Amino acid sequence: MQYKNFGNTGIQISTLGFGAMRLPTIGEEDDTQVDLEKAVPLLKRGLDLGINYIDTAWMYLNQTSEIAVGKAIEGYAREKIYIATKNMIDTDLKAWRERLDIQLQRLNTDYIDFYHIHGLQWRVFRKKAVPEGYIKALEQARSEGLIRHISFSCHDSPQNLMHLIDTGEFSSMLVQNNLLHRMSETAIDHAHQKGMGVAIMGPVGGGRIEFLSHLKPREGRTVSELALRYVISNPAIHVALSGMNTMEMIEENVNTADNIQPLTQIETEDIDQMLEQLKGLEDLYCTGCDYCMPCPNGVNIPVNFMFMNYDRFYDFGRVTDYRKLYNELLKPAGASADSCADCEECVEKCPQNIPIPERMQDVAAHFAVEGNT
Repeated sequence: MQYKNFGNTGIQISTLGFGAMRLPTIGEEDDTQVDLEKAVPLLKRGLDLGINYIDTAWMYLNQTSEIAVGKAIEGYAREKIYIATKNMIDTDLKAWRERLDIQLQRLNTDYIDFYHIHGLQWRVFRKKAVPEGYIKALEQARSEGLIRHISFSCHDSPQNLMHLIDTGEFSSMLVQNNLLHRMSETAIDHAHQKGMGVAIMGPVGGGRIEFLSHLKPREGRTVSELALRYVISNPAIHVALSGMNTMEMIEENVNTADNIQPLTQIETEDIDQMLEQLKGLEDLYCTGCDYCMPCPNGVNIPVNFMFMNYDRFYDFGRVTDYRKLYNELLKPAGASADSCADCEECVEKCPQNIPIPERMQDVAAHFAVEGNT
C-alpha cells in the first residue's frame, strides 16, 4: 500500500480508503442493516492489507454502518487507523451534538479523526452552520478531544466548493471525482494548495464506469482499475474511497492503489478512449447512491436511469433489450418513469443535483418509442 501526506494534518494516509456505505446487508427496505458476519471480516481484511482510512456516516445502512466499523477496529492500534464519519445538519443543534456521543459509542472509540458536516452546501454554511452555532459546536468538540479534525463532504457546484475551501474552517474535504465527474478538479487543486486533505468518493462512478465492459484496456488492466488509476495518480488527491463488498474487490483495489505513479502513455490513451465512449452520459449521470429513494410514487429512480444509460450510451442493447425490461418489468410494477408525479421530493435529496422529474420524462419518452433499443 502506498501512502500520501494528508494535507497539513501531519497524517500519512493510504491512497485507498474503505468506504463503508456499501457493506453487505441483511433485511429489506426499512429493515435493512449491515450484515456484521460478512462486513466485519471485509473491513479487517482491508486493514490487514494496509488501508488506514475508513469512511462512514450517521445515516449509512440505516445507522448500522458505524457499528460494523467499530467492531472491525477492535484489536488494532487505534492511533494507526483514521476514522472519518459524518453528521448531516438536518436537526436542531442540541440533537445534532448528541449524535456525536452516539457515534463515538457505535464506533467503539474515544475520538473521531475526521468529523464531516455531511453534504455541506455553501448556502447552508452561510445561513445555518455558522449563525446557528454548528461550527462552534465542532470547535468545542475538538477542544474536548472528541474529534481531531473538522471536515466536510460536498456535492455543491465547483464555485461554491471553492467558497467552502476558502473559509479556512476545514482540515479536509470529501468530494466526487472520476472519469464521469471531473468538474471539481480545479477546486481539488485549490484545496491541495491550501493544505487541505482531499478524499474522493465514487472514483469509479459508483460502479457505473465498470459496465463499459466492451472496452479492453491494455497493460492487463480492467476498466475499474483504469478508472481508479485516473483518480489516485492525481497528486492533489490523497485518498480514494471504494465501497468494497467482496474480498476479490479489496484485493484488486489494493493492488491498483499500490501504484500512484503518473499515468502511462498507454493508460492515457485508454482513458481518452473511455471518455469518448462516455460523451453525453453526464446529462443522466447517476451514481446509484439511492439517496433519492424511496419515491412516494413507487418509481425506482436509479434503475430507470441505469436502463436509460445502458440502452442509450453503453450500447448494451446489442445484448439486452432494455426497452423490453422497462415495459415488462418496471412498468407493470409501477416502478417505471411513467409513474413519476413530479412531486419533486427527490430533487433536494439528489447529491448530483439532477432534475429528476425532467429526466424521468426523458426516460419515459425514450422507452415509449417503438423499436428504440
